[in-house]
Amino acid sequence: MLKNQSLTIAAILIAGVFGLFLFFDPLGVSLDVPSHVSVTHTVLFQFSKDASPDAIQEACGRMIALKDACVNPSTQKPYIVSLRGGKDNSAEGKQGGATHGFVVEFASTADRDYYIQHDPAHQTFVQSASDIVQNAIVVDFENGLF
Repeated sequence: MLKNQSLTIAAILIAGVFGLFLFFDPLGVSLDVPSHVSVTHTVLFQFSKDASPDAIQEACGRMIALKDACVNPSTQKPYIVSLRGGKDNSAEGKQGGATHGFVVEFASTADRDYYIQHDPAHQTFVQSASDIVQNAIVVDFENGLF
């Protein structure tokens, strides 16, 4: 009888410790796959040498304005989570000609794909900036996925 009680107590303790590890994950080894992964869209522009400072400033302003101009076709609400950018000021000298950078965050790959492939505001911006953008480098990634 004492042996059965000891086994029962040991089983309860083991199950309790296992449950604590599942709930609190003190070792940080969770195997959960995020159900929602945001997408970061980075864009680096190299403007043409003959582009005027005013034209560059206007293009950058229009890029920043996409935060509110790009709307979801179903909800008619802006879908860009965040959009920020600025003129390069790196001291590393590894810009490869890029002078301005922008970081656009989307809630999902579907939002990013709509932005790139279909969004009329984005398409208009791309067309309007094509005269002064000599080169663009784009890198997208799902945050936290390597």
